[in-house]
Amino acid sequence: MIPHALIIAFLLPLESLGLLFFARGFFPYKPVFHGYAPIESDTPPAVSDKVIFMVVDALRSDFVFSNESSMRFTQSLISSGNALPFTARAAPPTVTLPRIKGVTTGSVSNFLDAVLNIAESDSSSSLVGQDSWLIEFKRRHVPGKLVMFGDDTWLKLFPGIFDRYDGTSSFFVSDFTEVDNNVTRHLDTELKTSDWDVMILHYLGVDHIGHKGGPYSPFMPDKLKEMDQIVEMLYEYAEKAQETEGKSTLLVLCGDHGMNEIGNHGGSSAGETAAALLFASPLFSKLGSGLRAPLNATDNYEYYNVIEQVDIVPSISGLVGNPFPMNNIGVFVPELLRFWSRSDQIKLLRQNAEQMYRILKETFTSMDMPVSDAQGLLAGNDIDKIRGLWDQIGQPYFDETDDPVETLYAFLRLSQNVLSRTSSNYDISSMVIGLCLVFWLSSLAFRRALFSTSADFVTKAVFAVGTTIYAISIFGSSLVEEEHYFWYWSASAWLMTQFILSARVKSTTAGLILISLLGVLSILRHYHHTGQKYAGSYDIAQFLSSDIAAGLLWVLILLEHLLIFKNLHFYVFADVSPLIAFVCSFTPVISLFSFKMSMALEAGEKVPPVLAAITPTSTGADQLLNRAKTSFLSIVICMVFHTLSTVWSTKRDQFKFVRGAFHIAVLFLVVQTSSVNIPIFLLYEAIRSLSWRLAADSRVTTPLAVVLSTLIWQRVSFFAAGNSNSLATVDLSNAYNGVSGYSVIPVGILAFVSNFAGPIFFTLSGTLQLSIWKTSSKSTRSVEDIFIVDFLSLIHAFHAVSLLAVMGACMVLRSHLFIWTVFSPKLLYTVGWFLLQQGAVDTIIGLFIVVVSDLL
Repeated sequence: MIPHALIIAFLLPLESLGLLFFARGFFPYKPVFHGYAPIESDTPPAVSDKVIFMVVDALRSDFVFSNESSMRFTQSLISSGNALPFTARAAPPTVTLPRIKGVTTGSVSNFLDAVLNIAESDSSSSLVGQDSWLIEFKRRHVPGKLVMFGDDTWLKLFPGIFDRYDGTSSFFVSDFTEVDNNVTRHLDTELKTSDWDVMILHYLGVDHIGHKGGPYSPFMPDKLKEMDQIVEMLYEYAEKAQETEGKSTLLVLCGDHGMNEIGNHGGSSAGETAAALLFASPLFSKLGSGLRAPLNATDNYEYYNVIEQVDIVPSISGLVGNPFPMNNIGVFVPELLRFWSRSDQIKLLRQNAEQMYRILKETFTSMDMPVSDAQGLLAGNDIDKIRGLWDQIGQPYFDETDDPVETLYAFLRLSQNVLSRTSSNYDISSMVIGLCLVFWLSSLAFRRALFSTSADFVTKAVFAVGTTIYAISIFGSSLVEEEHYFWYWSASAWLMTQFILSARVKSTTAGLILISLLGVLSILRHYHHTGQKYAGSYDIAQFLSSDIAAGLLWVLILLEHLLIFKNLHFYVFADVSPLIAFVCSFTPVISLFSFKMSMALEAGEKVPPVLAAITPTSTGADQLLNRAKTSFLSIVICMVFHTLSTVWSTKRDQFKFVRGAFHIAVLFLVVQTSSVNIPIFLLYEAIRSLSWRLAADSRVTTPLAVVLSTLIWQRVSFFAAGNSNSLATVDLSNAYNGVSGYSVIPVGILAFVSNFAGPIFFTLSGTLQLSIWKTSSKSTRSVEDIFIVDFLSLIHAFHAVSLLAVMGACMVLRSHLFIWTVFSPKLLYTVGWFLLQQGAVDTIIGLFIVVVSDLL
């Protein structure tokens, strides 16, 4: 046992080191120009003196523009011609930090920013030394004054730039109210003071409501009305400032990204990338461009003209008379050109083109090649076409041609398209070092796992073939997006294999058990429609979330809590008197049930009137915080009691501690699970019971068989709960249970548990099954030996090969169209499986439970 434990302890850190090398080469920062744009001597006159930049986090386009929106005043600005609306396409990853970089610098962010987005203390993503339209205000002859209120991501990106500010944590998603009140409470003072040139407002409530209840949460209409009232207040200020001070104010309302149909974001679906954008000013009425508003809802969330989100940057810069930021790849919005004469329009677009041409020259050496045949170049590849267009722009009398504006836009849009898809500056040597190291270690782990276990040849072959097929599947983008199908099929195949093996021993119940398990698997398959193909389509979870099924949902939730109560009563508190056992089992369960009901009521979920009536009235986040802490405290007390009772027990039960710890852990997993997913634990319990019975009847309960079952059901449960390989399905709704503010470690742990509740369940279930097998098989080997030599070595081998396959796919397909939307998120998820699930849960926690169980 000791040599195997040392080998795993040796392999894990080295594999992590290889992963670190690979990540260092795969996730470098994109090269950027440091310094600032040259001051133009012949800049067209400014249209606006001040800018109010109002970001409403996760403001999807339909939240503003559709006839289902409650933002009536904002829509009236559009119809009256005082505002120009757009759908701004946000580039993935659709999370706040990279999107703020995009709307301030005009550059394409690196995918690594999606990871840095969750680290509030991170300073490596700072934009110090990089140009932006905010910095350009500070570079004026008389430096502009900037104020910011809202998401503290702005303070991380722009340290020291704001003259007044008040930052708010963007990750405390349980709060819908205070997080926005903290912004609005500054408006009265700031609008009266009016000594600023730029005011940044970043509201978070819409995003938080989306994470908790989705885009159609009952809280969403009121929150959008609140945002609409803020827009009205700001626009009235702009009107007043123009009348009394003679200063024009540009109001920009935008979302940093959108959200999908379950309220999350991070991926590249239509809802996540479609952000609302509105330019508003009393001056716009001169353009006479009133548009119909609202519009009918659309499935693709495209309203009015669709532009790239980075186009905000040159548009603001041009309107206020500032140079275009050095790294900008945005294109000035055509509708705004009408403020200038034809000659000034050409000047503005030429400056935009010259700024983008500087980036092209640094990116592509072929841009400096002499141009001999411009017309021939226009028929070549994109770079040749850009060179041909640039040659036309540089010709004498270009301004007097028939279509200089059209030619400039052709150059700008093609250049933007080319620069947007430019590959990252990979460090190939680091990637190769990491890949080779992981290849060597995973080969060693896989070979040792197969040759050191005591399983029969058939079961080893199933493990080896299944792992190989899975590794190959990772090289297909569609197979990564729809990975859940692989595991649903694997579960069916494994169940059929066990059934066939049971025929050798003529089991009379195997057929009935198989049918029951396949039925449970079918329910799991349809509980959440995840992936890309059927994402958002009607499923069991949506049915249970509807008003008509609220009673059924809470009956199932109640049944799960009763099952937990029964298990605690019989397996944790069995050694005390029945009355004490009842009280000790009932207290944590009712505490948990009360907390989940309060959370549901606070999030606007439908709760049956009978249950709502007996739920203590919540007074907001503080009450929820206390109830969550009470639930966690009751779980800790249960664990302490169970440990002590195992030590003092006079009856020797070799798996008493493991079994009790498992049922207490289920209590914690349910706390961290959203209401609609709690009934899944009834299915998990059915799988655990029935699969054990099928394995026992077929007499294939070997350590390797347990590993296969554990691996398969881990993945099935992960996807059945609505997860996928997209960052958009990361659930943060339970990440703040019992936590009063953002702290990366507790919030990270709670977020991991809530997203990996199913895999954790089956890890502990597999540990318990191994303990039971040890007793029933009368094996002379210790439980620790079985767990380390058979269970851990095989689990580790699978995850090591999976990690190798994902790294290999990212290496080979680094120029693939979907490298940042499919394969990079898959790599992040694989790191989570490898380090957190396999390293922390399977290895550390599993081994701890087994060792403690043997000692007690």
